[in-house]
Amino acid sequence: MKIIKVLSALLFAVALASPFAAQADGAKERLVLQVSDNDPAKWNLALNNAENVQEAFGKDNIQVEIVAYGPGLNMLKADSKVAPRLNKALDQSVGLIACGNTMQKMKVTKADLTGGVQVVDGGLVHIMKRQKEGWNYIRP
Repeated sequence: MKIIKVLSALLFAVALASPFAAQADGAKERLVLQVSDNDPAKWNLALNNAENVQEAFGKDNIQVEIVAYGPGLNMLKADSKVAPRLNKALDQSVGLIACGNTMQKMKVTKADLTGGVQVVDGGLVHIMKRQKEGWNYIRP
């Protein structure tokens, strides 16, 4: 587990070491993070990643989304262990996205989620669309 965290941090640091702040055409950088684990530590890592890239690029120069599906959906619930951090991320313009397919299977409603979480039909499909649109993809 510790090795995975170290490797994730190293990979993230290498990605940030590139000398770019905003794209040459003035467009925002875009990052989509996937979290499919019902694990507060994974969520805290993803939320840290989102915070770090906003710091590195400047909040107005990057668009960040965290997409949750499968067991990871539990951490988007209003009563989750990371709910205070989710609210902070939303305040920092990080998009939090829940998989509608997972919600249906788990019998979770939008009212069960932290306020401000967006719902898409399929989390994995959303990630695939974002990659086609040129978004950077990371699974912390």
